[in-house]
Amino acid sequence: MKLSREKILAISHAVLNYLDNDDAVEYYEDPQVIRQQILHMIESEMKADELIDGLVRRKIETQKRSIVEGSDEWEVLYRKYYEEEQARHRKVMP
Repeated sequence: MKLSREKILAISHAVLNYLDNDDAVEYYEDPQVIRQQILHMIESEMKADELIDGLVRRKIETQKRSIVEGSDEWEVLYRKYYEEEQARHRKVMP
């Protein structure tokens, strides 16, 4: 899923607002620095997701026989390969 920069910014503001309203959370850094870190984390996750999606799609495309995107078989393979790649990449990525 692709999110616009504006949506990512809105999410980062929402997360920071949530943290501001939680009495159990206390932070000592400037709120803008924290919001920037939240923004960076969201963008990093989205990049990782795009990478994994591309790997999974290529893996499905290289099957011996053609599998139609959107078919039940394609969906099952996509989920299976996605979980495998996600587990593999989570070991490598922080």
